[in-house]
Amino acid sequence: MIFPVVRIYPYKEVESGAQIHESLIWESRATPRLFGRDLVAGLVNVDLTPEVAVRLAAALGTALPRGARVVASREAAPACRMTKRALISGLTSTGVDVADLRVLPAAVARHLLKSEGYGAGVHVGTSQADPEIVQIRFFESPGIQMTAAMQKEVEKNFTRGELRRAAFGAIGDVSYPARVRETYAQDLLDSVDVDAIRERGFRLVVDYGYSAASFVLPLLLGPLQVEAVSTHGFTTDRTDSGPQLLREAIGQVKQLVPAVRADLGVVLDRASERLYLVDENGREIPVEQTLLLFLRLLGSNGRHGKLAFPVTVTSQVDHLLEGSGLEVVRTPASLAELTKAAAEDGVIFAGAVGGGYVFPEFIPAYDAIASLCKLLELLAPVSRPLSDLIAELPASTLVHRQLHCPFALKGLVMRVLTERLKDRRLDLTDGIKVFDERGWAHVLPDPDEPLLHLYAEGGTVEESKMLESELRALVEQIMDSEGAEVSSRA
Repeated sequence: MIFPVVRIYPYKEVESGAQIHESLIWESRATPRLFGRDLVAGLVNVDLTPEVAVRLAAALGTALPRGARVVASREAAPACRMTKRALISGLTSTGVDVADLRVLPAAVARHLLKSEGYGAGVHVGTSQADPEIVQIRFFESPGIQMTAAMQKEVEKNFTRGELRRAAFGAIGDVSYPARVRETYAQDLLDSVDVDAIRERGFRLVVDYGYSAASFVLPLLLGPLQVEAVSTHGFTTDRTDSGPQLLREAIGQVKQLVPAVRADLGVVLDRASERLYLVDENGREIPVEQTLLLFLRLLGSNGRHGKLAFPVTVTSQVDHLLEGSGLEVVRTPASLAELTKAAAEDGVIFAGAVGGGYVFPEFIPAYDAIASLCKLLELLAPVSRPLSDLIAELPASTLVHRQLHCPFALKGLVMRVLTERLKDRRLDLTDGIKVFDERGWAHVLPDPDEPLLHLYAEGGTVEESKMLESELRALVEQIMDSEGAEVSSRA
């Protein structure tokens, strides 16, 4: 829908269902959704301008009661500072108070939501794929990603322009809480076995990845008596993509670990949310193996409870935990659903392939700092080197492919595929997951891009590829036949 007096400049992408109430001049495309994959993102000063940030924050403030408290944090980039200040202006204009943490990891803001009862949180960072894309993440108590219901409320306020405006005497306050880093660190120390970690006497190589974790992690390593060689513990104006910086950091850590005879090396991403490991021999540990390592250690220390994983995670987690007293809970493949499940009673761990791990007893969200401390606690009573533990883990045969699918065909493809597979054993938690004696295959629509994600896992890599190939052929056949029929009707 295009509103009156709206201009759309050439070479713009307008998705089906989008409501365009402002001229499309600088923006690259118009979408029917404000939120993408659990966040709002856009090219700075093109798709995501200060004006958009103010309006977005006012939409959030309108969804919250008057006098609510919101905590805000950011990464170090100037674009993040500009965007966060615009968000603070929008929030206070609706009568909401804001606690500004300035440059700190999002986990510290989430911790305040859980420990101090804040109503919501916002964190401004940059995209791993493109550092010129600013991402705004929203949190709810007790530190989980913003739920779908709240997203819809914010999006409704944003789209309709129904924004609450506070009177002169009711404008929200901005405060700068003191000692939030120290409080976060002390609460985390209280949640781990400090004496066991001290007795083990770990030596680490830590690459901070130019993240704000360098302001927080030293407050923990000292009391834990962990000897650490640190790199990239400062901010940078480099414009390299996140994956490029990550590969560079891992390569450097792989050289340093054997040189200083460290027990292991760790690399943090720029958001301080994901953790990557290097063993004592300088070999990188794949993220799939790291997830299984956490499970093996949790299953061997006598813990009981539930562990939450997205439906796309390898079935090896089920086999690894057999007879351990730990229960596996599957969630839809989104961070919001994973953190929501992690916050439920009885859940002691959650994780997904990609380096993100959740220990809900501390905060129900990805936190690389907490993940590292918990890993040291789990490794403390184990006298064997990390490489030996990794060598005993089963190898995952999971394969993942992407298939282009226009937005207009996604729903149709999924409906037809469900009908054709109705006599098979299916899991419809998120997308369509079909099982047979060889394993399983899974098709999952991408929420932001014109893509379908295809996952498959069999007893061997060859079986996994065969399962993926069979499902892909069926999906392509549906797209060809149904797409041609849709085109003929048009």
